[in-house]
Amino acid sequence: MKYVFNYIWAIVWATIMLILMGMPSNNVPSVGLFEGFDKLAHCGSFFLLTVFLLQGFTTQSNTAISKVKNFFYTLLITSFFAFATELLQYYLDTGRQADWWDIFADFVGIGMALFSYLIFFRNK
Repeated sequence: MKYVFNYIWAIVWATIMLILMGMPSNNVPSVGLFEGFDKLAHCGSFFLLTVFLLQGFTTQSNTAISKVKNFFYTLLITSFFAFATELLQYYLDTGRQADWWDIFADFVGIGMALFSYLIFFRNK
């Protein structure tokens, strides 16, 4: 239970993402500033989720082996979440539709965060 506080930002952000991605499309404000804005939003939101998860994992442990373990656990969790949000949109009749390009944009955001983690994170 004491480690839950390490992941509080990831939990809050995942909840916000689930609410926004599960809302009916007529309740979501149209912010389409340019073509592909939706994909940029997917990429950015999954980038943040991955960063928050990595922050939780790195605060919990700082050993060299945990860097690789943190990478794979985060990849597993965020990949599951990317597919789960698209399945949510597919099976709930909210006027939104699941899209493979959304999953691709999700993985671009996940990959950017994981790549940054590998380059910039140094064990103490």
